[in-house]
Amino acid sequence: MREKVFPISMAVLWGIIFATAMHSWVLGMCLGLNMGIAFGLFDSDKENKQEQE
Repeated sequence: MREKVFPISMAVLWGIIFATAMHSWVLGMCLGLNMGIAFGLFDSDKENKQEQE
């Protein structure tokens, strides 16, 4: 659970930044989520476990 706090908080932070800059909360949250995905913040746990083995 603790390893998921940082990615979620960064996506929310980017969402707030984009929402404020573009004056649209929906567009800002979508872009914030996309920024999180683009930078690999939401890696799947299955892929990580397979790479470690």
